[in-house]
Amino acid sequence: MMASRGSDSDWEAAFFGVLILIWVVITYYWIILGVAAAVGLFFGVRALVRREQERRLEAADEAKLLALRADRQHRWASRGDKRGVYGVEGAELMRSITSQPEVPPADTPDEKPRVAAIAHTAAELDALLREKPAEWRWGVFVSILVQRSAKLRSRIRDCELHYSSTAGRYLRTGKEVAAFVEDRIADLTELTSRLESFIEAPAFTRVFGEDDSDADADADGILHVANRLMDFYERYLDLAERCRDASVPSAYTGLMRDCSQLMAVPLEGIETFMDEMVEVAEELPTMRRYTSGAVDFGTITIEIVADA
Repeated sequence: MMASRGSDSDWEAAFFGVLILIWVVITYYWIILGVAAAVGLFFGVRALVRREQERRLEAADEAKLLALRADRQHRWASRGDKRGVYGVEGAELMRSITSQPEVPPADTPDEKPRVAAIAHTAAELDALLREKPAEWRWGVFVSILVQRSAKLRSRIRDCELHYSSTAGRYLRTGKEVAAFVEDRIADLTELTSRLESFIEAPAFTRVFGEDDSDADADADGILHVANRLMDFYERYLDLAERCRDASVPSAYTGLMRDCSQLMAVPLEGIETFMDEMVEVAEELPTMRRYTSGAVDFGTITIEIVADA
């Protein structure tokens, strides 16, 4: 009987508590609804603000990238390159249906001074620095890029082929794989930030001279910045190789492949920059022959873009 009374008492207390709760809800329902609406509005507005901030950042990045590509196309058009008018694919098509105008060879005698050429060997580079022909500053800079990249060509090809001659670190669990990928992405982000600071430093452009002449260019400074730029290139290559060489269970091979491709994005950006610089250096003799004064090639940039 005592147990039955205790059970009845508990039931009555619970029932009474429910009645009180119902009374509170009925009495203060408008306050409860207001608080709920305010909380929902807060999170909704915060989500909208974040979305708008992300949209603006994406729009700014797209505008900057568009401006850089427009500058590149303008540079092509300025020097008579059909890519500046028809685009890359259109220029290939136009070459197949129209003939290119004949241009005298670079060694045609004239009264213009000799223009620097790309040095592919250490001896040629020494001669370029010693003789300092017209536009030698760009010849020296591009020569360092060409010579350093040539030494890394075998490693670049191996990365493109996903070929590894040595076994890298073995990641046994999903947790280890995730930590490895996060660390590599952090390394990539930090290295890219350092590269951006390096290129935007006033000292970087100062070595090429304050005006459009070679007179006040700094030979040692040009050698220094060119080699430091290629140091960045090699460090990006190291990151790509670390992702390529890592061994993981079969469930994570796709993730590691994506990681390797992500690490290759900066390499492609720097290689495109080097290709454009080589184009400029190779066309300088022709441009100097038919123009007087400084030749404006626009801005050549390093684009590092990873599509989401």
